[in-house]
Amino acid sequence: MATPAEVANDMAAHERYWDGRDREVASTCRQAANLIRAFLNGDRVDGRSYHGLHKRLLRLDLRENVQGYPNFQRARLTLEELKRRANGA
Repeated sequence: MATPAEVANDMAAHERYWDGRDREVASTCRQAANLIRAFLNGDRVDGRSYHGLHKRLLRLDLRENVQGYPNFQRARLTLEELKRRANGA
């Protein structure tokens, strides 16, 4: 399984690729990379940002799997794990 840092780097790479192709996918990838890095840096992440991104990741993950689409499920699961760690669970 990929480390959270690798997932963040993967999302950042996908953001650069999807920029100009699909604005929603590019924005979600950028925000996922930033939020994962914030958790890794020990920054406090507000619930509104987390839950908004979580909702978008779920919605995009339900789209038909298009070849080349980022792995939104992996990003979502990584964020969930980092949030659990941050909350001390």
